[in-house]
Amino acid sequence: MEKVVVRRGGLADVSQIAAIHCSDLEDNLWYRFPEGKRVAAKRVSELTLYERWLNGGSWMSEELCAIYLNNLLLNGHMPLVAELDGKLVGELELFYGKENDGHLYAHIGVLQVHKEYQRRGIGTLLVQKAIITAKKRGASYLTVRPRDVVRDFYKKLGFAEWLKTVVFFAEAAPFVSGLTWKEDTTIFNKQKFWPFIMGYEQSSAQIWQIFHVNQFALPEFTREPIHTGLVSGRGKEVVAIFYPHVYFGDMANVYAWSNKGPNKEDLWTMLTLAYQFGYDKVRSLLTEDKYEGLKDSCSLAEIERQEIFRLNLKEREIYEMAGFVC
Repeated sequence: MEKVVVRRGGLADVSQIAAIHCSDLEDNLWYRFPEGKRVAAKRVSELTLYERWLNGGSWMSEELCAIYLNNLLLNGHMPLVAELDGKLVGELELFYGKENDGHLYAHIGVLQVHKEYQRRGIGTLLVQKAIITAKKRGASYLTVRPRDVVRDFYKKLGFAEWLKTVVFFAEAAPFVSGLTWKEDTTIFNKQKFWPFIMGYEQSSAQIWQIFHVNQFALPEFTREPIHTGLVSGRGKEVVAIFYPHVYFGDMANVYAWSNKGPNKEDLWTMLTLAYQFGYDKVRSLLTEDKYEGLKDSCSLAEIERQEIFRLNLKEREIYEMAGFVC
């Protein structure tokens, strides 16, 4: 294979990064969403910017991709791109942040290879570069939430299963009284986080970036407010984000951090706040053990199960020094 160069990406790469992501559409089709229904589009020009976003996220149009990438860079995260003969053929995004154990984590939030260049080792080169880059940044761990089809790919690169979670939904209702909610959008500006108690879907840093920092001035994104802040009551404080679900307007995605928990009182608190914010349902995640212990008392309904893989960069460095890892 021709020589592939992996380098840091930037704003000048926006059009090619968007092309990488648009190359691998579901069913090779663009979809419109009139009145909430999914309908195949004859031409991409028929789609609004929001409909393009619904087809795969911020990378599906150059306009939104430029805003997204700009915010990512300004907040200290890093896009890596793979270049072949002057053409970008792959992109990986690294998100940095300290988790509750005090260690700096790097998290692979995105890995996409152009459809015409898949299965040619480009994804491996991007992850290998991510490992080197994360180590230089001083990260102790590199994590990723892999899709089922790429689990073995990450295992071959040294990642191991680390955290098993359950995605669930529950009915919002006024379970708890005497709560104090304070809106605060500056809580995570230093990218230091309490332990996750709900919503461990990606790293704390990526969730903060996606659901709070990365906002677009489109009516569809501003119709429902994002609630970010601190709830206190019964001798405990919880930081939380309530983000309106993309497809179901009556449902809130909930992400929560606290130095204690989770327990059923925490869940009831989140369900109460969601009710007060006007939602009927909550979608979130718990670790498998916590879900099994709380599902009956809190009437949780399982949607799916996920896993986060982790690579110990300090341990890998020791192996590399001993010549065990190429």
